[in-house]
Amino acid sequence: MVDRDLKVLLVASVLHDIGKFSQRAGRPFSRDMDGIYTTEYKGVSGHRHSLYTDYFIEKDLPLPKELEDQRGIIARVASAHHRPGKENLLDLCVSIADRLSAGADRLETEDRDDGEDYKTRRLMSIFEEVELGNHRFEPEKAGAYGLAPLRASDESAFPVAGQALRDRGGDYNSLFQDFLRDIKKIDTSQPFTLYLDALLSVLERYTWCIPSSTWKTLPDISLFDHAMSTTAISQALYLYHRASSTLPAWNDGERKFLLFAGDLSGIQDYIFGISRSSGKGVSKLFRARSFYLQALTRSVILSGRRRLGLYSPCQIMDAGGKFILLVPVLKDTVRLLEEMDNALQSWCRRKFKGELNLVLAWDVEMAQADFSLERFQEKLEAVNTSLEKAKRMKLKKTFAAEGMVIREGYEDREAGNCSLCGRNEADRESSDAFADEERNEIPVCRDCFEQIRYIGTNLPRARCVIYGEGGRVGLFDGISLSLEQGPPRTVQQAHAVDALEDDMGFGRFRIARHLPMFRDDELADALWRKALEIEDGETPEIGEPKTFGAIALKSKKSFNGELIGRPLLGFVKADVDNLGLIFSLGLEKKLSIARFASLARMLNFFFSDYLVERIRQSYPDIYVIFAGGDDLFLVGPWLDVVRFSLEMRNRFRAFVAENIDITLSAGLFVCRPRLPVRKAAEIIEKRLDASKSWESAGKSKDAVTFLNETMSWDDLEENIKLGQWFDRSLKEGEKTGLTMAFLYRLLEYQRMYRRFVREGVIRDGTYLSHAHYDIGRNLVDRKKGSKDVVDRLREIFAVGVRDRPKLERLQIPLFIAINSNRRT
Repeated sequence: MVDRDLKVLLVASVLHDIGKFSQRAGRPFSRDMDGIYTTEYKGVSGHRHSLYTDYFIEKDLPLPKELEDQRGIIARVASAHHRPGKENLLDLCVSIADRLSAGADRLETEDRDDGEDYKTRRLMSIFEEVELGNHRFEPEKAGAYGLAPLRASDESAFPVAGQALRDRGGDYNSLFQDFLRDIKKIDTSQPFTLYLDALLSVLERYTWCIPSSTWKTLPDISLFDHAMSTTAISQALYLYHRASSTLPAWNDGERKFLLFAGDLSGIQDYIFGISRSSGKGVSKLFRARSFYLQALTRSVILSGRRRLGLYSPCQIMDAGGKFILLVPVLKDTVRLLEEMDNALQSWCRRKFKGELNLVLAWDVEMAQADFSLERFQEKLEAVNTSLEKAKRMKLKKTFAAEGMVIREGYEDREAGNCSLCGRNEADRESSDAFADEERNEIPVCRDCFEQIRYIGTNLPRARCVIYGEGGRVGLFDGISLSLEQGPPRTVQQAHAVDALEDDMGFGRFRIARHLPMFRDDELADALWRKALEIEDGETPEIGEPKTFGAIALKSKKSFNGELIGRPLLGFVKADVDNLGLIFSLGLEKKLSIARFASLARMLNFFFSDYLVERIRQSYPDIYVIFAGGDDLFLVGPWLDVVRFSLEMRNRFRAFVAENIDITLSAGLFVCRPRLPVRKAAEIIEKRLDASKSWESAGKSKDAVTFLNETMSWDDLEENIKLGQWFDRSLKEGEKTGLTMAFLYRLLEYQRMYRRFVREGVIRDGTYLSHAHYDIGRNLVDRKKGSKDVVDRLREIFAVGVRDRPKLERLQIPLFIAINSNRRT
């Protein structure tokens, strides 16, 4: 009965404002409850959405069989949040949580839902409100979202304004009909925790774009984010007051809540700590390791929820290896978290030998007043401080019981070390199976082999991840996972089922899992098939993951019956600039739990879902090593990576409403495919650091480093365009007069210019005379060069000017043209 009351509360909290959606769609409502759930202010009826909430739950909502006889109670608890029963714990929890969710910034007497524009006002982008000194928030000009399901395959999640917003179309009735269709598909026979996750996923898909409030307030919080944060608070409130047999009051000062956080450290060392990065099977390991870390974090969250008796709405944030849960302060809470932390540190020590660790922090308590706009930001900063402190003391708890020296797994290594991770002992059975399956005879450990064989092979095709017991890949606290290409056959014992695609009937979980595969169009082309056979040593199979050598080969292009261009790999690592400041100062005193959740959720959607879908559609040979939270790391054909990086930045600007205070920096690196990825990761990290340190003309960050040159994104775009012009001019060499030899000479003149200007090498001051002589002799005098080519080259090597910006970085467009056309 007690657990059933919690389930009633959760469903009621999640759906307490669903009536706003229904009301705007013109749906039926419970007329007989008017005056019972509604309020009155100065003779005007308010909160009429509660009548629509009641009708939806009573008539439309599919419920698990165990809650079917509680339908009326769920409808009442959800609908009475503006007129709660004074002695009813469930009513009071939802009512108070509803107000705390918005940071107590909406006055009850002002909240109406039938104003003139309540159907026409659209959800304003939360990114518009971020101000860090350059952007000025102007509500009347702010970008907003149209009414459309959340999809990665289009730009529905990109804010627009004015006529563009009107052109987006969409209406509440059509959106609600689609919502109703999908919610009816939820399997009510599955366990409640899976039912709840499925319900939340459908809500996110359709209510992410609906403003939760439009009356005398900025419509910047979505119905979904308000529902989620309300449910997180109401769950903790209920458990706290149930344990103490008390009722909550709006103004009490008890510390009822605790922010339980975790942060994974050592991510890059773990993913890229692989001795080999070439050969059959090895390329799958990077994506497998990245996914494994996401699954590890997921298992820790599931363990914490299970120990504390919580459901998924407690998760305020879960992205990029970091999570924050809102939990109740009960007499056993600290003890349970201490036990969990001890177990986790010991497990990480044995499993990862100190290379990887997930630290926990739970010392930040909150009272109801701490959800206010004046205080919530301070609590988040305190959580981050606690996590940083925990990182400095990682594994400390294991020292007393297990010693200062990690000895586990290092004794009597008869088979030697794994040639991939270099950390674990090689396993003969795994090595033999790896040689047989991947045609690569090297000693490997069981962990690496299982990650390659099971995760690396199955993840690209998987549609569901099942967390439970008895799965294929072991995680923390006895939890393991299995990957399924279709709906799982049984879920009764599952802790969680994460759908990797929409319309699976389970909770949606966003994982970047794209891996380049050999395609039928490539193998049907004799030219490409022969090149790929030479690279791989045999004919690859359709659907087989590509090696890094095969990915680099896709840098070539077909021209006059042959493949030309250098087979090089491009790496890019990018992340959002000043993310901590965006969360801590960007919203100033407007940061509520709902706005925090919205910022984190939308950024994660952009990196883990939207960008990966763009790669899948337009850059299929780019390998997504990781993408999520606020960053990504990719490898692919070098020019594809350069072009995608520029597109990524331009799309990011549009995604954050062109807010110049929210920027992105990146590092790019080009190399031969045989370079160990570990080394490439070290270099790319330095490139990203250079971009983060860039300053020019009063601007900082918002930069990219390519070919050891740090510049603005606009400069990179100009250099790419110039490189494409050189490339086209080479193809039309008979008309333009440009040859590879001529481009190499231009490159030398540019180097002379740099030495003269930067190092003061006097003899190189002849760069202009050399360049103009070459242009005149080989293009003008011989009448080979078109006027367009000659004019553009003379502009680059201009005489009598102080600055030559195109000449300063001419090596970039020349690199693009030369390496796109070299015959190797």
